[in-house]
Amino acid sequence: MTNPYGIEDTVLKLSIDSEQNSYRLSNLITEPDSYVFVIWHKTNTPCTISINVFGEIITSESNSQWTKVVKVKKVSDVSNKNIDITPPINSTTFFYEAYLSRGTIDTSWTPAPEDDAEEIIGLKSEIKQTAERIDLTVGNMEKEISQLSIRAGEIEQTVKDTEKNLTSKIESTAGEINQKVEDTKNDLKAEISLSADNIIHTVGKNHVTAIRYIRDWLNGSNLDNQNRWTEINVFSKNVNIANGIIPICKDEDGSAITIQYPERYTDGDTSKYIEAETGWKCLELDLGQVKNDIDYITIWHEYPLTSAELDAVKIFNHRLQVSTDGKTWFTLYDSRYQQSGGYKEDPSGKTYYINDTIINDNFSSVQQNIAGINTTIQNVEENLRTEIKESANGFNVNIQKISQDLENAKSALNNAIDSLNTSFNVELGKITGIIEGIDETTDQKISSAIQQSASGWQGVFKKYGMYNDGVSSEQINVTIDGKGVQVLNPSTSRSTQMTTNGFEGWYNGNKVFWMQEDATKTSRVYADRGVELPTLKMIPLTVQDNNSITRNGIAFVKTGGSS
Repeated sequence: MTNPYGIEDTVLKLSIDSEQNSYRLSNLITEPDSYVFVIWHKTNTPCTISINVFGEIITSESNSQWTKVVKVKKVSDVSNKNIDITPPINSTTFFYEAYLSRGTIDTSWTPAPEDDAEEIIGLKSEIKQTAERIDLTVGNMEKEISQLSIRAGEIEQTVKDTEKNLTSKIESTAGEINQKVEDTKNDLKAEISLSADNIIHTVGKNHVTAIRYIRDWLNGSNLDNQNRWTEINVFSKNVNIANGIIPICKDEDGSAITIQYPERYTDGDTSKYIEAETGWKCLELDLGQVKNDIDYITIWHEYPLTSAELDAVKIFNHRLQVSTDGKTWFTLYDSRYQQSGGYKEDPSGKTYYINDTIINDNFSSVQQNIAGINTTIQNVEENLRTEIKESANGFNVNIQKISQDLENAKSALNNAIDSLNTSFNVELGKITGIIEGIDETTDQKISSAIQQSASGWQGVFKKYGMYNDGVSSEQINVTIDGKGVQVLNPSTSRSTQMTTNGFEGWYNGNKVFWMQEDATKTSRVYADRGVELPTLKMIPLTVQDNNSITRNGIAFVKTGGSS
């Protein structure tokens, strides 16, 4: 039978006809320690295999493809020295390369790249046919491999150049065709997806996503110097692969630190925490082997519900790192440089997306369907995004400065904005443009929106912030049309209008002053120092009569004189 590495070899075949029967590997250990058990399995009929590793039972789903099981077990009591493998009754299962070693790291054999291309494939063509599928493989000494897989609902074709790390893949189903080209050496990826109603072109540059080790660092918070971790989830294909793995606490020198209840970090309960002494300390998690398909990591630290100050905002000094080999570390987050010093802890935790369909340095996409065409270009590292939408009704251009978690950032904008945008929209009968920015003098968000139609031109100018009168923005509207010009402050209901008939001022819907031909009319006049006409002045004054009573009045005097 072909082993997991594509080579013909002898494998273990098990057929169990009684629930009391198991395959036992006996007397494997003699002293307490941490051990790693590894085994490959497959079956003709999908089933669940039970494996008892020194008293702890684990299960693994088995199918027609080889599946590798890695179990790390810390043994403190050597009364159980056996490993029992129990497939379902009346099933036929196959096992290969069972391996046990001390430690917490899988050190079992894996093929080198040159083995994969030359020794495993070599100069051969191979056809495999089962009731479920037909597989065709062709390889040569130039390390080029072509594979064709045919199943009832899908055809998959792959061409690889292992020397240049290039892969081209086409997947065809009744409803869709997907074509992908990947350059793993330069982290480049292009994809085309075709369906009856959609064509999508995508080009991206991916981040490195191979992860085995995770470090969650803390060094106190804005409230105290305590380090308190609650939970971590590491999801791959909707499965939390971190569940049950025991972390190790370390300091900055890499020395192990003794802590209580380390199992709480992966037990699924976010109501309890793990505490370590002050200073930079981390919980280090070993996933057992390198994972290339992690979708996201979510972490929880102690949040205010368990703090002495119930209403306080808790922000930890924190950084999150990942590594493939435990030596070279990549920092996903550092509160010293991101989000202006950290983020607010809450019951929902903090999620970091890892999968390369989500994280791209540079990304461009064109999507075409019967309704229109969408074009997107973005640079995540510089937080820039440009999007163009075209349809039968017109087109829209949007340029965006993407912001990161503004609800937690300490900003002079008082968290009034989610992003800064520049957009330009053209549709039948109307053109709209919007520009947002920051006032360099006040650090306040400002914006202007202009709309032009056949009937006129409208502009809206805003400044965001908190003002003494309680409003969150100041706004001025300007309208130009066939009637004239209007300037309106909607918060005060005051407006000024200039038309060919004259100049008018309005307040609360009432006309309060206006110009008509050579006359200015108003509802009321207020003058501090008086009113002056060409021949006469009216001056307010205060006098006392003979009884020392103060009286207010108006004096009429000649203009240019005092009489």
